[in-house]
Amino acid sequence: MPYISEEGKLTLREIKRKHRLSTDAVAAIACVKVGTVYTMEKGGVLSRKEVDGILGRLAELTGQDYSVETVGGYWVEREET
Repeated sequence: MPYISEEGKLTLREIKRKHRLSTDAVAAIACVKVGTVYTMEKGGVLSRKEVDGILGRLAELTGQDYSVETVGGYWVEREET
């Protein structure tokens, strides 16, 4: 399970602050549960699909480049092959 380091990257908390979004707002935007957003913000484990969904919707809404390459501070479950 790889850790996506925040070194040299933004964190979800910084994105929320920059765009003045609450955890509830991010969850609604990304169509995920509030607990999923909270888990990502606290550095917890999420599936790659969840991470891509959250960051993709935030990128779409804000016009910014938010992806696993630019946002860190969480763990991603290994995909089963």
